[in-house]
Amino acid sequence: MTGPLHGIKVIELSVAITGPLAAGLLVDQGAECIKIEQGPNGDIMRRLGTSVGDISSCFQVCNRGKRSAVIDLQQPKGLEIFEHLLADTDADVVIQNFRSGVAEKLGVSYKDVAAIKPDIIYADLSGFGSEGPYAHRRVYDTAIQAASGLAGNQTGANDDRPKFLRQLIADKLTAHTACQSITAALFARERGAGGQHLELSMLDAAIAFLFVDGADHEILPDAEHTWMQSMSASNTPIELADGHIAVAIPDDFEFHGLAEIFGVDSSDPDLKHLSDRLRNRPKSKALRQEIEKNATSFTVDEATAALESKQIPFGVIRDVEEVANDPQVIANQTFTEHQHPILGRVMQPRPPTRFHGTPTHLRQPSAPHLGQHTNEVVTEAGLGDDIAALREAGVIQ
Repeated sequence: MTGPLHGIKVIELSVAITGPLAAGLLVDQGAECIKIEQGPNGDIMRRLGTSVGDISSCFQVCNRGKRSAVIDLQQPKGLEIFEHLLADTDADVVIQNFRSGVAEKLGVSYKDVAAIKPDIIYADLSGFGSEGPYAHRRVYDTAIQAASGLAGNQTGANDDRPKFLRQLIADKLTAHTACQSITAALFARERGAGGQHLELSMLDAAIAFLFVDGADHEILPDAEHTWMQSMSASNTPIELADGHIAVAIPDDFEFHGLAEIFGVDSSDPDLKHLSDRLRNRPKSKALRQEIEKNATSFTVDEATAALESKQIPFGVIRDVEEVANDPQVIANQTFTEHQHPILGRVMQPRPPTRFHGTPTHLRQPSAPHLGQHTNEVVTEAGLGDDIAALREAGVIQ
């Protein structure tokens, strides 16, 4: 068996993370993808972060299994190649993340594409949206973290300074949202709905992501705001003698079990139930501080055994370089490795969902070099006899 999206063909006109990762998730599930890049340097992510040659670590993860063709869409012949690919390769999906108005200028907007392929699923990804006062702005992840409330949400009980997550979270969550939306549209098309235009802004995706659990007061503005705005606002790590752990103790048995483990008396009636602890925050905070003080005499192994015995949800805090060697990660076979002739050893996470009926696999685990497949893509577009002339004219690279 092959992946669940076997036979789906994607043409990607995007750079950075949002569009490429959305397409990459589809590829991980069995789709084929032609990535059209602009010369001379291609996707900006090829050059950002740890890299070997023209493939960075981020580019590798977002673009593994794709084919790269360098085609200048600003030239009529380049646009002609794109149009032939739409018609002649039976494309199912187009993904682009141009700024507002650029796709129309290039002739690759939904209207242009649907005129050639009416049943196309066209994912139009933007920063702030197609209309409004910010629509014209160039956007990177930090701008969306700021505007969506994600950075402001990183404040805590004793810290009111906004912080950026140390990752491109808005890019990634938009990519995952886009992937789900594309597969939903493909399913609808299968049921007779036809092709359609999908519009998704990073701002809307980030707000939808945040407001699940990080905007309690805004979702229910007329309720009593006993909880903080974000239910995880008071989460802090617990320092041990040789590391750190994170615990979650919303239930009463978890709260009192944690106190017992670290030798703290929690019998005060004001702390008996969650509702009591919410009304008596100073006492709850003092008890937490006492737990944290006592915890520093425990090793990670000692704390792990005690927490497991009380069935308290916890996790040992791992540095990134420790994750691959975590025994549960090893048991899950989360990472896959292969040897690349230029990149050397490549270690990356496998597609996270295991499809037992239509199993996924990395049929080509490496990302493509810039223009690696230009000739074969142009040939598939029916213009193989013109490759030399197209390259001479700078239409392809």
